[in-house]
Amino acid sequence: MLDEANKDLRNIFSKFATGVAAITFESSNGLNLGITINSYTSLSLDPPMVLWCLDKDSDLYEEITILDKYIINFLSEEQKDIANSLAQKNDHILNADQFTQTDKGLVIKDSIGWIACTKNTIIDSGDHSILTANVYDTKISDGYPLVFWGSSYRSLLR
Repeated sequence: MLDEANKDLRNIFSKFATGVAAITFESSNGLNLGITINSYTSLSLDPPMVLWCLDKDSDLYEEITILDKYIINFLSEEQKDIANSLAQKNDHILNADQFTQTDKGLVIKDSIGWIACTKNTIIDSGDHSILTANVYDTKISDGYPLVFWGSSYRSLLR
């Protein structure tokens, strides 16, 4: 149960709008998996690097932290169902109609872009780990991003 100070902290954190992304990968036992994240940021242009955060209590924590490579997919405003599905504990298997297997990895269909990454560092920090990754390929597509604000998915006003 969250105490009052933690509720206030969680509330103020929810006032910062973020994009919504999904990490996709093939697991060590051959399953096509994904997990929703919104704690992603660019880290460096030279060399190209990104970072994102993973809850240590995630059911995929052990699997993700041993990965050498994965894809970060930027979800479109039409992909709330995928975001919700991949955010659920024990429900991270991608349906065959949700992704395309590429030579870089698993890419979510109709995402607005993706970044192919290799593991760099994992930094222990509180109840999460900070994962940094080297970017080795990208693709940009048309569309508008799925946004997370106020503990809900949103679309951009146009």
